[in-house]
Amino acid sequence: MDKKKILFIGTGGTITAKTVNNSWKPGEFNEKELLDFIPEIKDLADIKTIDLLNIDSSNMQPKHWLEIAKTIKDNYPDYDGFVITHGTDTMHYTASALSFLLQDLSKPIVLTGSQVPPHMLGSDSKRNVLDSVRIATETNICEVAIVFNSKILRGNRTKKFREVEFEAFESIGMLPLGVIEHDIRLTGEHFKKENELKYFNKLEEKICILKITPGFNPKIISNLIDLDYKGIILEGFGAGNVPIDENSLVPEIENAVKKGIPIIVSSQCAIGFSWMYLYECGKKALDAGAIPGHDMISETAMTKLMWVLGNYPDYDIEKIKELFLNDVCGEVSNIRTPKEKRIWEYSL
Repeated sequence: MDKKKILFIGTGGTITAKTVNNSWKPGEFNEKELLDFIPEIKDLADIKTIDLLNIDSSNMQPKHWLEIAKTIKDNYPDYDGFVITHGTDTMHYTASALSFLLQDLSKPIVLTGSQVPPHMLGSDSKRNVLDSVRIATETNICEVAIVFNSKILRGNRTKKFREVEFEAFESIGMLPLGVIEHDIRLTGEHFKKENELKYFNKLEEKICILKITPGFNPKIISNLIDLDYKGIILEGFGAGNVPIDENSLVPEIENAVKKGIPIIVSSQCAIGFSWMYLYECGKKALDAGAIPGHDMISETAMTKLMWVLGNYPDYDIEKIKELFLNDVCGEVSNIRTPKEKRIWEYSL
C-alpha cells in the first residue's frame, strides 16, 4: 500500500537548535537534517521537507503566520497532511492563527517542537516528531492541532504552561483530542468532516493584549488608539471584571467603542470564563460596549480578532461582535453561565 504524503514544514525553534556561545540557537540545521535523527520515520510516510523559516519562535510575527498558511494552501491538494516544526514559546499563537486562516479542513495540520535540542541526551524531539507524523497519517483529524508529549490538543484551545518541562502545553476549556501511546486513542472531540478548504490571507496586525493590574492607567487604552491600534484584548480580573471606581476603565472602553474599536474582555484565570454580567465591575464595562471573551483564551481572542478585522474591514462594531462571538473552528463553547461550566467540569 502506498505511503501517505506528508509535507514537513520547518520554522526553526529549539527542535533545530545547537549550542552556540553557551546558549541554544534555533535554526542551526534544516528539516532534512532533523529527520536524519529519526531514520525509522521513512517507514511511516513519504515526507517532503520545506525550510520555510529558521527563527526562534520569540521572533515569530503575524506575517510569518500568513506565509505558513499560504505554503499549506499552495501545497494542499498534493499532500495527505502537514507537520510544522515550531518553537514552543509562541507555538499556540501560530496554531490559533492558522485555525482561522485555514478553515474547513479535510486533512490534519500538526504543529510540534521540542523542549531540548535533538543532539542532546534525553531530547523529546524524536518522540514528538514521530507522534506528529503518526497523527498526520493514521487519523481522520481535520483541524489544526498541537502534538506534544503524547498529547493531541486543539490548536486554538492550547496554552503553554511550563517553560522547560516536557509537559509544556495544556488544553483549556475542553478535553484533549487524544493521546498517543502504543496506540492512538482519540476522545472524539476532533473535527473529522470532509470539507472544501477556506483560505484567508489577511490579518489586522494592530491588535494587542493588555493585562489589567491594580493601579492600571486607563489612558494606556487611549494611547494605543492614538497609535492606530484597531482592537484590544483586556485580560480582566476573575470573571472579566475591570476597575470602575478609581482609575475606571469604563470611559475609555466607551470612547473606543464609539470610534468603532472593539474591546474584548477575557479572564486572567488560567482556566477562566469571562462572565461580565455577574459583577457590577464587569456589567458596567459590558454596558459600555465591551465584548466578553467567554471561554476563549486571550491568545486565541487576539488572533481571532486579527482575522475578523483583517478580512471583514467594513464591518461595524455590532457585526464584529456577532462574528467574534460565533464559534468558527472550535475556539469557543456555547457555555454561557457558571452553572453550565460546573456541569461540564463534573462530566469530565
